[in-house]
Amino acid sequence: MKIGIDIDDTIANSFETVFADSQKFDIEVVGNNGALRNMGKAQDHHYIETIYNWSEQQAEQFWITYLMKYITKSQPKEDAPSVIQKLKEQGHKIYIITSRYENEIYPNVINPTKEWFTKNKIPYDELVINVQEKAKACKEHDIDLFIDDSITHCRNIQKEGIKTLVYTTSMNQAIEVEKEGLTRAYSWTQIYYIIQKMLQKNI
Repeated sequence: MKIGIDIDDTIANSFETVFADSQKFDIEVVGNNGALRNMGKAQDHHYIETIYNWSEQQAEQFWITYLMKYITKSQPKEDAPSVIQKLKEQGHKIYIITSRYENEIYPNVINPTKEWFTKNKIPYDELVINVQEKAKACKEHDIDLFIDDSITHCRNIQKEGIKTLVYTTSMNQAIEVEKEGLTRAYSWTQIYYIIQKMLQKNI
């Protein structure tokens, strides 16, 4: 099986790593009071931008300051390294498919991302970056199953006939995705269990 996996808030605790920083930025730089909106109802992966009423310029200023911490200091979700390792040992191909990208504003993303995977002993077969249309990337790489915290991406991918799992976070947990035929996963242990059940059905 070819398994595609998102990084931020799926393998890594990215949001939690910079949440306190986002509160500080909202209060001390933007001049707001740190109040949150859409908590639990964010359909996309742009969590920080979703929960505050920031301008595009303010969001860019935040990420210029904190992106490297977001990339390098995040911890893996519990059991993610061991489960992905077991999946590799079973012969599955692991594709890391992320919307992270490099440009003149964020020039140093790819190498720190690779170093993070090495440091945390998380194996993969291919790292695919700068993917804004993940449904297209999944089709191009013949992905059988895709795992992402973004409900928008999961929705679009499943429309292409590719099985998805929505990784549940504090930011997307209030959305009733089951009504759309999407399946939630709440831990990497559960993801491993679901995959084994999928394999049994295909025997």
